[in-house]
Amino acid sequence: MKYIELLSVDGVSIFKERKIIQKNHQPLGDYSDPYQVRQIYFREFDEHQIFDWHCAPREQFIFYLEGEVKITTSSGEQHIFRAGDILLAKDLCGKGHVSETLIPGRAVIAVLDHSSTVGH
Repeated sequence: MKYIELLSVDGVSIFKERKIIQKNHQPLGDYSDPYQVRQIYFREFDEHQIFDWHCAPREQFIFYLEGEVKITTSSGEQHIFRAGDILLAKDLCGKGHVSETLIPGRAVIAVLDHSSTVGH
């Protein structure tokens, strides 16, 4: 399973494609190691909303269920996230990124809890 990581390198936000390793075979499928989560949010968004330059408030997975969101990094890269896409937002410093909602939608946000290193 793939996801896009949004991270800061020397104060500049960039994207990197990552893969979640699923090494635990179970009757209902292949599972990754667990990720510790501190909070979960459910978000609905309208189209044409722009959140100007900002950094991620905390390390969080965003699971896009519907809609489209375009993210532009301070390095100039752009990516459109659609239903089924996963973003790990962790550009916690620097100029950050711009988020723009293109099509109304819904997402689930899982804030990571680093009191445990399992899953990293």
